[in-house]
Amino acid sequence: MHICGSLLLLSALPQIAVADDSDWRVRVTPFDEVFPALELSQARRHVAAAVTDHVLGDGTGLIAVRVHARHAGERVRLHVDAPGLGAPARFEATLPLADVDYDLRPPLDWDVPRLLALPTPLATRLQFTLERDDAPAGAHEVAVSLRPLNEALYFVRDGGDSVDLSWIFAAYVDERGTAVERILDAAIKSGIVDKFDGYAGADPDRVYRQVWAIWQALTEHGIRYSGADPAIGRGPGVFSQRVRFIDETWNDRSANCVDGSVLIASVLQRIGLRSFLVLVPGHAFVGFYTDADAQHAAYLETTLLGGTVALPAKLPDFVADVAPTRDNRASLAGFAAALAAGRAHRNRITSKLDGRHRPDYALIDISAARAFGIHSIGSTAADDTEVSQH
Repeated sequence: MHICGSLLLLSALPQIAVADDSDWRVRVTPFDEVFPALELSQARRHVAAAVTDHVLGDGTGLIAVRVHARHAGERVRLHVDAPGLGAPARFEATLPLADVDYDLRPPLDWDVPRLLALPTPLATRLQFTLERDDAPAGAHEVAVSLRPLNEALYFVRDGGDSVDLSWIFAAYVDERGTAVERILDAAIKSGIVDKFDGYAGADPDRVYRQVWAIWQALTEHGIRYSGADPAIGRGPGVFSQRVRFIDETWNDRSANCVDGSVLIASVLQRIGLRSFLVLVPGHAFVGFYTDADAQHAAYLETTLLGGTVALPAKLPDFVADVAPTRDNRASLAGFAAALAAGRAHRNRITSKLDGRHRPDYALIDISAARAFGIHSIGSTAADDTEVSQH
């Protein structure tokens, strides 16, 4: 999962350019479409770019302005305004060298509540004004399509160039979500485990029981698999799909394969179990490691959520210390079937998870994504919504 360079590569793809003024021009990537989820999912690093990069600002670069420096030490001030921004962005920089093109990449403050309420793409315009050495240097306006926050852009292709952005799915995993607390409360009440302690016991069977307890909570709540197709764009240039936030999935009691996988991964991450998402053509399922060293993995086919299957004649080994009861037999049967189906699916596609079969096949390790600075949009949305209500 190559995260660090993804957005730099994406910003290098062909972009819409406006204005005849060769001194400065606007670029919007990809293909005049704006995906705020890409910006909101990334932690600000506040690391100054090397002078040789000729890049100023810690924005993603998906919305950028290229300025040709008229003289060394030229001061520029950029204003960016759009309906989806909480407030107009204002960015100031000094251009160190004369006769050099610099990329201004302003950080953008998106209006999260507004984006959450956006049901479909919005045709709008971005407005840019520039000052150079405190003097007005003109304005440009760009027509764009502003995408909803629940639309995940996961692959971009332009001719022979392409960028894999499948890590964006990790941004919809939300360890802090309200639904996670409710699921864990219900899971403890099931009696399958007395506490959630991740890998503390160094016992794979205990790991399985913790995940079974979570599956039981989802089953008892009445969450059912939905076959609705979440795809929005299937190429040739843009590949994207809708991903529901986990509280919405919990409240609606309905989950397609991506929604269910993201929901389960959120709970697993919360209790200290390392999880990952597996993407295959038109489908997704979730996996988790059964040991702290991440040497052994199990897989869950989330299409079996809420389904009715028979309890296997031979119970799984992890059930040894927990006698199946009338209340948990259905969830145990479904969980055992989901494990078997997930393992079979993983075995069929092992050779395709080599990084050369994107965008059809990908494995997104949530902990690795977090380490690279990809954080939860759900937490950002919840925090911003809470602030807006006070």
